[in-house]
Amino acid sequence: MLLRAISPSDPVTNLVLEGLLMSAPILQDAEFYSRAGAADAPKKARDGGTTGIFRSINEDNTATPPENTYPSTAKKIVSFDVKVDTVLEDRNEDPEAELATQTRLEAEDAGWLLQEKFFTGDVDSDAEEFDGFGELIPVANIKPVATHGLQIVLGNTDTKVTAQQTAVEALQKFFATVRGGATHAYMNEYLKIRLLSMAKSLGYYRLSKDELGNEIERIGQVAIRGAGYKKDGTPLLPFNETVGNSTDCSSIFACRWGERVNLTCLTSVGVKATYAGQIGNFLINNVNLDMAIILQSDSALHKSTGWRLG
Repeated sequence: MLLRAISPSDPVTNLVLEGLLMSAPILQDAEFYSRAGAADAPKKARDGGTTGIFRSINEDNTATPPENTYPSTAKKIVSFDVKVDTVLEDRNEDPEAELATQTRLEAEDAGWLLQEKFFTGDVDSDAEEFDGFGELIPVANIKPVATHGLQIVLGNTDTKVTAQQTAVEALQKFFATVRGGATHAYMNEYLKIRLLSMAKSLGYYRLSKDELGNEIERIGQVAIRGAGYKKDGTPLLPFNETVGNSTDCSSIFACRWGERVNLTCLTSVGVKATYAGQIGNFLINNVNLDMAIILQSDSALHKSTGWRLG
């Protein structure tokens, strides 16, 4: 379920979701599931033990029992309070209306931080945050698109069009490394613009709409998303990585979201925002989101390094 669907539907929570989704657009894609308790341990997806699917008549099958693992993932608490001074009423202002405005704005601020942690979260560096894509991804799933990176060139000469075709085919091959096919890809915002422009000229671009009418840009069947920005405006997945002898590279994450399968998010009840009433001199809204990201299947998250702008 999407975060809005799994969260309570009340005015305060809706204000918070409005702010979060504005600055943390990855929440429009992430699939959540609800479990009680402080942690969950879904069974790790089986890599496959079947070696044959045919048999002779009167012959028994030889089963290969799986070696099941149940890694436990603890929820982390995304939380903030919003306060408005009640003296506003004495000044002929509306403190409740101000509280609503500040709640949406505070949620938008929190969204910038949450978007960043989806990519950079590291529980080993800060025990209060969850692991993001960079920590969850298996090392074997991180591969360069080319030995010294791949430059996405501009132009319409035969040589440059051939290079663009090579790049979009490399992108499609990368998406196919996600078992079952990637549903989404996340990349630097400028790289997203370049790849979408290239896909349009080569005929790989598709535009669709979700159930809410929001437009989704795709290359082939995969939704193409920008990774977004940090709160200070710094792009996530910047062009500062080194691949081979190229030092101006960026990465692309491709994933397959699912509900307690593939790449998924654990939560208790989604976003829960509560009007705490007046405490001392303040009207207070309290917001909590109990969650963690879980890679239930190792094959559901891959990273391609070495993408460059020409």
